[in-house]
Amino acid sequence: MNLIARLLSLKSLENIDLIHTVRVTESAFNDLTTLGSEGIFYPATESSANAEYVILDLEFIRGHQLDFDKPAFIEWCRTHLTLNMAALQPLSYLFVIGTDEV
Repeated sequence: MNLIARLLSLKSLENIDLIHTVRVTESAFNDLTTLGSEGIFYPATESSANAEYVILDLEFIRGHQLDFDKPAFIEWCRTHLTLNMAALQPLSYLFVIGTDEV
């Protein structure tokens, strides 16, 4: 039995959302990218002409002292997302799409 099968036998990942995708306005996206540099990853694929993308490592942001403004991020989430902080808690990653076609 491989390691992944053993882990899955202990805890099912069914109905667990590890990554969530949200769409925000270009302005909100730009605000997000000013909160710091650690915990934010820019995908290797180029952003399109109509949208930009980032991936937030929420576990890293929650668990470490970073060059990242956590209080401002909490406020940003309240302002721009339909998810509250309790809904974000089980997530590992947040994929954010910034576009004015929201």
